[in-house]
Parts: sequence; structure tokens; C-alpha cells
Amino acid sequence: MKPVDRSDECGRGKDDEVVAPDSSGSASALTDFDWAVRSRIYETFAATGSAPVIPEIAAFVGSTEFQVRSALQRLYGAHEIALLPNGDGVWMANPFSGVPTDYVVETAEMTCYAPCAWDAMGVPALLETDGWIRTRCAGTGEPLEFGIEGGALKGDDGVIHLSTPIRDAWIDIGFT
Repeated sequence: MKPVDRSDECGRGKDDEVVAPDSSGSASALTDFDWAVRSRIYETFAATGSAPVIPEIAAFVGSTEFQVRSALQRLYGAHEIALLPNGDGVWMANPFSGVPTDYVVETAEMTCYAPCAWDAMGVPALLETDGWIRTRCAGTGEPLEFGIEGGALKGDDGVIHLSTPIRDAWIDIGFT
């Protein structure tokens, strides 16, 4: 792996190529174009709470849908995003989910879904805002509410149980 100049606010060097493992375990380079697609995904989630669709990404970055699909595949291989099962869009860009889940996150600006409780708390942290999460206990079905207010955790008592070690998360990211 090549060292990366982490000089910009996203933690990526502006002129550097980042080497990341792909799904086959070999290395592939993520290009500036790939990072632009990734940035647009996160910008859209942050603004709307929803995943952008491929034609919207292509129009924004000034490319073809084919080029965007190729970038999405590389981003998936680098574990930057997860694709819908049919590969035709963004399923997850942690902490956001592009499909409805049991973790509804509300901020003053938008409502979105998160893949899990851990990611649900990550939404307000990433957006640097207060946020409220509504879900249900997986074991009992009991409604739970918690959130981040003024940088502090508030709401129902509970424990977040991570059943998969984080090092194994990408083996089955949908389950994790």
C-alpha cells in the first residue's frame, strides 16, 4: 500500500491515488473520479437522507452512467460503499442506508435510515448536529429511542451488541 497525504478535510490527498483492496483481495487504485462519485453520494445522503441514483451522480460529475457504475464497483471493492444486491445503486454508505431499515434517524434538516444502531449514532456525529433515533429491540420488539443532543447520548437505556467482530464486517455487510 502506498502512503497517502491526508491533507484535505476528507482525509484524502488531493493529488494522490489511494490503493485499496478490492473484493478479490488484490489491490486496485481509486481515482479522483471515484472519490468524486463517493463525495457526491455522501453529499446527497447528508442533504436529503436518501441515496442518489446513478443518473443523478452521472449528471453531477459530468460523466456517463457506465463510468459511474464502474466507479461504484471500485468503491465497493475498496469497502467505501455497499451496492444494492442487483448492483444498480447504493445500498449503504456508512453510516447511511439507501433502503429502509429499523433505524430511523431524524435531524433538524432531514430524516434517513441507518444500517444499525452504531451507524445510527454516526449520522449526527458525521453531520455535526443533534439527532434522534427510533428503533425496536431486536430481542423483544420493544420500541427504543435514543439520540445525540449537544454532543451527549440521551434517551432509553440499552446496550448495542455487535455480534460480528468489526474485522469481519465486510464478509456479510448486510448482516453486520
